[in-house]
Amino acid sequence: MTSESREPPEAVRRWAERATSLAAAACGNLAGSYLHGSAALGGWQPGRSDVDLLLVAGGDLDADRLGAVTKALFGATADCPGHALECSVVTAGQARRTEPPWPFLLHVAASPRRARVVVGEGGPGDPDLLMHYAVCRAAGWTLHGPPPAQVFGRVPRPQILAYLAEELTWGLGHAPERYSVLNGSRALLYAHDGVICSKLDGGTLALDRGLGPPAVLRRALRQQRGELPEQERPAADAVAFVESVIAALRAADPHQPAG
Repeated sequence: MTSESREPPEAVRRWAERATSLAAAACGNLAGSYLHGSAALGGWQPGRSDVDLLLVAGGDLDADRLGAVTKALFGATADCPGHALECSVVTAGQARRTEPPWPFLLHVAASPRRARVVVGEGGPGDPDLLMHYAVCRAAGWTLHGPPPAQVFGRVPRPQILAYLAEELTWGLGHAPERYSVLNGSRALLYAHDGVICSKLDGGTLALDRGLGPPAVLRRALRQQRGELPEQERPAADAVAFVESVIAALRAADPHQPAG
């Protein structure tokens, strides 16, 4: 089993190409643009999924350029086909190094209803970039620039295992049931096979392979598809499953503490 990019839905691809063109004109030095997340992994849910975009600049951008890129991205969100745009901008050097503290130039989260901008210079970095890089390298969809494997450095397996365990721990306290269960499913698949997949594929494959309690996995899949109401906090059986996944991830990574 291997990770692979899926052709994004046409509406997502066209919108992301337009957003990339606007960002490129504002940046003046865009080396690459890559779709990742559900649009590239095959788990896209119209109106529910975010458009995840990673932009790579050829070098540092000054405040004026960063402001122009931010304005361009905000301008594109009016007809965004997803729930929101989640976009990080990094330099080519940052993309190659793939190491803590995971520095970046800019992060923009935007939709017609909300907006958040974080400038990376002088900040603590963004550990989520670890997984963005890993997904882009394994299955990113190229909108502009060379193939992702030529742009993003390899993220070591122990770092990914540790990240997944931390993300699942966070999810149990802060995220809906479907998020925790399906992320747990795809984390198990990564630990078993090194595969990176969407939440939907993770839940379906885990169910087919008997890697988790069927009732929990089916419930989370139906929630993800919008067939059941959102459950804001995981039920006890879901918590038990996710905690077992966290323990398995930590056991697979000798650098992580047990328990």
